[in-house]
Amino acid sequence: MSRKSIILCLTLSLVLLVAGSAFAATFSGTVTTSKKESQMALPKDVPLAGAQIIVGKDLQLDVGGSGADTIRGKVAAKMTTNDKGKFTANLPSGKYTVILWKTRYTPATYTVTVPKTNFRGQISVQNQRILHTSLSFK
Repeated sequence: MSRKSIILCLTLSLVLLVAGSAFAATFSGTVTTSKKESQMALPKDVPLAGAQIIVGKDLQLDVGGSGADTIRGKVAAKMTTNDKGKFTANLPSGKYTVILWKTRYTPATYTVTVPKTNFRGQISVQNQRILHTSLSFK
């Protein structure tokens, strides 16, 4: 093999390696909340439909005293859970901040590394009705 062929092979390998890291990877999972079936029963996790999943790099959630929450930072993806609490997104591989948010629930923040296909997040019901009533992005 000539020197030119070796250099070409190495260059192509490097290009494929760099390009491969930019391809989308799967991020999927389930969002749940705790629910008691009766006064005497222990709470159990149940799927939460309609929860928002916000994914990005170094996101910050500012909780507003008037009920208006704000997410700051660059959002890479937003999705909503289905009736079984499930969601899926395709994102470039890497480390992300994940914020789970739903009206009148206490938000939760996680750090995940994508690809990840079995994420489980949980948010709980907020007893104070004034909190977590709207969400904006900056």
